[in-house]
Amino acid sequence: MALTGEKVGIPEAEEAPVVVMARWKQPLTGIVAMIYSLIISMLVWMVFAYNNLIILANMFAGFGLMAVLFAIWFENWPFYKLKKPWKVGIVATIFNVVVAFVLFIIANWFSLAYGAALGISDPSIALAVGWSIFGALSASCFSFAVLWVAGTMYWPVLHKKQPVRGVIVFVIGMVITILVWYLLFYPYGNPAAVLGNPLTWVLPMYGINMAWTQWTIFFSLLTLMVFEYWPWNKAGKQPLIGICAFVVCAVLGYVAVIVAGIMGYMVTVPLFALLGFVNPGEPFTAMGVGLWNVAYADWLIAAVIVVALFFDNWPKGYSQTKNLLIRLITVLILGTFFFFAFFYIAPLLGLATTVNPYLTNLTPFLLVLLWIQLIYAYLWRKWPIYKQM
Repeated sequence: MALTGEKVGIPEAEEAPVVVMARWKQPLTGIVAMIYSLIISMLVWMVFAYNNLIILANMFAGFGLMAVLFAIWFENWPFYKLKKPWKVGIVATIFNVVVAFVLFIIANWFSLAYGAALGISDPSIALAVGWSIFGALSASCFSFAVLWVAGTMYWPVLHKKQPVRGVIVFVIGMVITILVWYLLFYPYGNPAAVLGNPLTWVLPMYGINMAWTQWTIFFSLLTLMVFEYWPWNKAGKQPLIGICAFVVCAVLGYVAVIVAGIMGYMVTVPLFALLGFVNPGEPFTAMGVGLWNVAYADWLIAAVIVVALFFDNWPKGYSQTKNLLIRLITVLILGTFFFFAFFYIAPLLGLATTVNPYLTNLTPFLLVLLWIQLIYAYLWRKWPIYKQM
């Protein structure tokens, strides 16, 4: 699949030859697409927030992200037969929401059984704990499963036609997803959870592993999309390219969790003090650093999507080294700017209830943002900012 470029075919297979291109030159197209997707994300978020359904937004966005990945693996089969981007977008989005809803229903069944196994008698608390654990399927899928499937370029079934290719890739991806989820998240529901305090719903190792998945996603998408498979393409052929990408990105993701935690205490805490935020002290500082770890990785992921899919990895007119360096710097600047700016802006936009970064969890909104970005890029083919050729 062609993920970036002046002409973006999503999908690009022979059986789905729908191709779109930007209406204007870069960087104007990227700026408009970035603002457009951000506005849509805030509108969707406000629908949930207005009805006090923030936790539900968190769940739906996570499962919606999984549904987008399923669409990518199937290359929008069979919806690409509708030909027009807006038609594909409408039908595929409806299907996306249906899949998310089905996964949400399964999450409820799981939660009640899981809560009972933990000895939780209150069904509301059981649902909260179970949702947290089952919802981590999205992180498992979007990190390690996508890293393997995308890194290997659908090896060994690239040349099979849809829907056979999609079915095989889906099975491979879900096996990896469930295995990773079981190893990283399944044991970590907290039997002593307090309904009014979401930070008590899971044990600390859950948070560390969640951060690991998010940083792994960042390095995965950075190298596979923004760097266009560099340096993994130096490995020669598949599946060696995918193996190298999987191992190194997973290791880099884990290292980044540790580094980001240290930087949170040594850099972010003093910086927030300079910006005028009040540090409430422990244990809020530790909880804040943990939330920032995940949030910063997610903002960098959002920046990767912007650079690769909205700006089409612009500019491309320099040497490979300069091109990659410019893109990397752009991703880091955008992600860092979004991270700090939203702690000021979020309360004004109704995205958070407090300006204090130690007490604010922007992860639910970030999931909605990533969900809308990918729906717009892959299901809507960036229409109407991009046009069909």
